Amino acid sequence: MTRGYVDERIRNVINQAEEQERINSQNIYESISINGRYYEFEEKSFFEGQLKIHLPTAFFDMPTELAKVKYPSSDRPQIIKTEDTGSINITLNRIPNNVCEDQIPEVKDGLKTILKRLNPSYLFFEEGVETIGKKPVGFFEFKSPTLDKPLFNLMFVTTMERDVLMVTFNCPYEDYREWRPIARQIMQSLQVISKTLPSTEENSAGGVNGSC
Repeated sequence: MTRGYVDERIRNVINQAEEQERINSQNIYESISINGRYYEFEEKSFFEGQLKIHLPTAFFDMPTELAKVKYPSSDRPQIIKTEDTGSINITLNRIPNNVCEDQIPEVKDGLKTILKRLNPSYLFFEEGVETIGKKPVGFFEFKSPTLDKPLFNLMFVTTMERDVLMVTFNCPYEDYREWRPIARQIMQSLQVISKTLPSTEENSAGGVNGSC
């Protein structure tokens, strides 16, 4: 092994580390650059203003025909945001379920179990529960195969007036190193605004496993 070859490998390692540091230092509250393309973010509101989250300004509602191809199930996500290539997507679902905040870890684990059962080839990475805006948010990351290229997915869940709020970010797996820290920042920008405060009677009625 020649000295020049060793030096070249060291330079490559240093360059990769510097590029990853640049990627990790990017902030969605400023413009970011991924694969030579610039993105700006802004706060968007959904579900009659009860959900606020920062998304790229260039994202738009996925056309119905494309949504039927990418999400062939009839119970596809209620909201699908995408960009002009259709390869980077953010979906939002509000699911009636009568769930309490302390059940979010259970909901997160249940969703992961269902995905494993549906497709054992899914490869799961980091998972956990974070407190964002005083609300527990369960999340997990996974790699999923497709007919084209595999995808990187970040799925996160919390409660919205006892309903389950489920948000999923996905992008081509080959781009996950660039998009992963950005997807986590999108998750951390989550704000759920309560329209009504539960009454004493509602609290006594309880959720799935008792009172909230």
